[in-house]
Amino acid sequence: MAYQLFLGRDPENTDVVNNLCQTAQTPKHLRDIFIKSPEFLQRMTEVLQKPQAIRQRHPFTLPKIPVETIVSDDAMDQMFDRIHKEWEHLGQTEPYWSVVTQPQYYQAEFEAHREQFYTSGNYTSQIFLATLRRCGVNPAQLHTCLEVGCGVGRVTGYLAAAFAKVIAADISSQHIAIAKNHLQSKEIHNVEFQHWHKVQQMHQLPQVDAILSVITLQHNPPPVMAWMLKTLLTQLRSGGVAYIQIPTYRNGYFFEVERYLHSTPPNTLEMHFLPQQEVFRIMTEAGCHCLEVREDGMVGAEDQMLSNSFVFQKA
Repeated sequence: MAYQLFLGRDPENTDVVNNLCQTAQTPKHLRDIFIKSPEFLQRMTEVLQKPQAIRQRHPFTLPKIPVETIVSDDAMDQMFDRIHKEWEHLGQTEPYWSVVTQPQYYQAEFEAHREQFYTSGNYTSQIFLATLRRCGVNPAQLHTCLEVGCGVGRVTGYLAAAFAKVIAADISSQHIAIAKNHLQSKEIHNVEFQHWHKVQQMHQLPQVDAILSVITLQHNPPPVMAWMLKTLLTQLRSGGVAYIQIPTYRNGYFFEVERYLHSTPPNTLEMHFLPQQEVFRIMTEAGCHCLEVREDGMVGAEDQMLSNSFVFQKA
């Protein structure tokens, strides 16, 4: 109805409707999304015969962001330990909200919205599978999938239906405990869980056919993000594919290692950015090539921030 009322057309497909259902939690929020959209503002320009200010999605005139990614092993350990502690805290206090930061997923409200929360994981799984097919990769020929940042198992169960084996990894033991209980209640038994409390544990991963990581790497500082990306890509089998979402730009963002190490941990979600040129450098070093890269709008304020979903394939 909102598409017909505000834009005078049907939605492109059911996926965009499902996405809005997950994003807009009140009628006002939904209305704001539509009336601030470039398409609606363009229609108002025509109706009012007066130009409307249309926010450019990601201006090409924005400057480079200075980001340090090379650190010592000791600094890497300190950074990962800090993120590990933050997520253990979130797992104990707000495990569901920390996965999808909508108010109805706070502990006090969650039970009334449990089904909605877990059903939303199918949307991520379907995008992953559809993207693989679009890139010429048949998911049916992929045996093992590594889910990086499985959280409370919101997406894991759907991946388990698509792959013979899923390795579900997370930095929070409490999130994993909830995920295990959820999958047991669904009688899903082809998932192996890994708790990463040390960054070096990723070296022990077996080779896999597919990797999925969405709204996960962004919560690590750039050196950790870069290290994880390279390590994960090296674990792909020949011809294996990885679908990885990474925020790559925020206007005014910078990252200095020493400043970060001496800052006070926030005990909540951190948000960081890894420039595209770093992503492509890592991809090349890991012996992969890029099948697709798209702006995904997963970090909000798209005139200031940019997030990309990459599809990499091992040579």
